[in-house]
Amino acid sequence: MKRSFVTWIAVIAIIIIVGISVYWSIPKISEQTKTEKQLVNQKGSDTLLVLAQIWAEVYMAKNPNVQITVSGGGSGTGIAALINKQIDMADASREIKDKEIKDAKARGVEPVEWKVAIDGISVIVHPSNPLDKITLDQLKAIYNGSYTNWRQLGGPDKPINTYGRQSNSGTYVYWQEHILQNQNYRTDMQSLNGNADIVEAVSKDPASIGYVGVAYAAARPKDVKTLSVQEKAESPAYPPTPENIVNKKYPISRYMYIYTDGIPKGAVREYLKFIISDEGQRIVEQVEYIPLPEQIRKEQLEKLR
Repeated sequence: MKRSFVTWIAVIAIIIIVGISVYWSIPKISEQTKTEKQLVNQKGSDTLLVLAQIWAEVYMAKNPNVQITVSGGGSGTGIAALINKQIDMADASREIKDKEIKDAKARGVEPVEWKVAIDGISVIVHPSNPLDKITLDQLKAIYNGSYTNWRQLGGPDKPINTYGRQSNSGTYVYWQEHILQNQNYRTDMQSLNGNADIVEAVSKDPASIGYVGVAYAAARPKDVKTLSVQEKAESPAYPPTPENIVNKKYPISRYMYIYTDGIPKGAVREYLKFIISDEGQRIVEQVEYIPLPEQIRKEQLEKLR
């Protein structure tokens, strides 16, 4: 009888201890849920990559509950990842193509376009190149292979070595559509994976020419020369300054985009608001791109209300 009483006491004590343990574990589980990070995956344009990385770093510093992963690979790669539902935000230096919209809708994805910055494309040569300006027609002739020697442009007797982007790059597509007017690139163009690679190649090649986002050329003014560009031979030549890009005097410029699946909610929505906000656009300027005009900003923010 005495032994049975002791056993019951032991059982009750165990039940109490387990109950207390469970009780104290409940708040911990709730706390863990509260501090769980909200994940945002962003991928695409190499031209937009540096700017996107800084946006993410600044935003995460102010919002430690949000984890943003940013990677490049090219505009086409980012849009493909959005279509395949692998990411939340696709960075692009060109507009989405009709075929990509069709593919997206077939997979139940509704691409929504957000303008986030303006970029000019700088034409760069080696610092030893005597040319200071170039026309759009001359650029077309260089990149379609009609011009093969710098002598044809009044330069030294040297073959022209051309550098450009890989075919999944938005800048590659923009250049083909707007400079080559949909003609094919010359077959001997050296296609490189990123803007930084092109700047590096041109800085080491006295016979070279390349095209890159303005931020990449501005970052290395001693290593490459940026040419002013003319619409026509009789037109004024303009360098790719922010003023000339905004007022459209510089003829090679474009919007930069982010694409989402529908109007985003939650962390993606708030992050996108930050990108278009005064603070986000100040970062655009710091990285040598051009902030959005006020009217465009209002239109973007209105879509996020």
